[in-house]
Amino acid sequence: MVSFLEAIVLSIIQGITEWFPVSSSGHLAIAQNFFGFQDLSYDIFLHFAGMFAVVFLFKREILKLLSFNKESLNYIILLIIGMIPAGIVGFYFSDYIEKLFSNMFYLGVSFIFSGIIIYLTKFSKENKTEIGKKEAFFIGLMQAIAILPGVSRSGMTISGGLLRGISRRASIKFSFLMSVPLILGASFLKAEDLLLSKINLNILVVSFILTFLVSLFTIKFLMKIIANDKFYLFGIYNILLGILILISIII
Repeated sequence: MVSFLEAIVLSIIQGITEWFPVSSSGHLAIAQNFFGFQDLSYDIFLHFAGMFAVVFLFKREILKLLSFNKESLNYIILLIIGMIPAGIVGFYFSDYIEKLFSNMFYLGVSFIFSGIIIYLTKFSKENKTEIGKKEAFFIGLMQAIAILPGVSRSGMTISGGLLRGISRRASIKFSFLMSVPLILGASFLKAEDLLLSKINLNILVVSFILTFLVSLFTIKFLMKIIANDKFYLFGIYNILLGILILISIII
C-alpha cells in the first residue's frame, strides 16, 4: 500500500519523467524498489493524471482533430498507424513486460539503450515539415519498444520523428497526441486492479493534482529545450543512469 509521502515522491517523479525523455516507468520502478512498493495499476493512474496536462496544453490541436474535416481525419489516421505497434505489443506481452519492472539489470541496460537513441538525434537534420504514413509507422515502432521499462516513450517517439527528418514542433505534437489514447486504453485495462488495490482516495486525489501540475511545467520546459536543439543531452543522462544502476548491482 502506498503511503502519503511515497505518493508525493512518486507523483513528482512521474510528472517530470513521463515527459522528459528519461523513462517514467524506469524511474518509478527504481523508486518503488527503494520503497518496497510495487503496483503497476498506480503507475498507470499517474500516467492518466499526466495525460490531462497534454490535453490542456494541446487543447486547440485536439479540438481541430475533433472537427473531423479532411485534414483532421488524415492526421487521425496517422495517429492510429502510430499506435498499432504499441497496441499489439501491449496486448500480447503485457504480463511478461510487467515482470521486468523489478529487474534492475534489465533497467540499467534499457536506460543505456534509450540514451544512445536519444543522443543520436544530435546528428539529425530537419528536411520534412509533415508526417507521412511511413514516418508515423516508424514512430509507432519506436513507441512499441518504449513499452519496456527503462525505455522512454517520449524519448523514443520524439527521437523517431527527429531521426526521420521531421521538424521539432511536428515531432513533439505527434508524440504527445499519440500518448493520449494509449494512456486512456491502459487506464481502462488497469482500472479494476486500481480499485482492488484499495489505495486511499485522498492519496489518489493528491497524486492526480500533483502529477498534473508537475507535468504542465515539464512539458513546457521540454518544448523550450527541444527548440534550443538540446534534446540529445537527455541521452547522456540516460546512459549515465544506466551505468550507475549496473554498477550498483555489481557492488
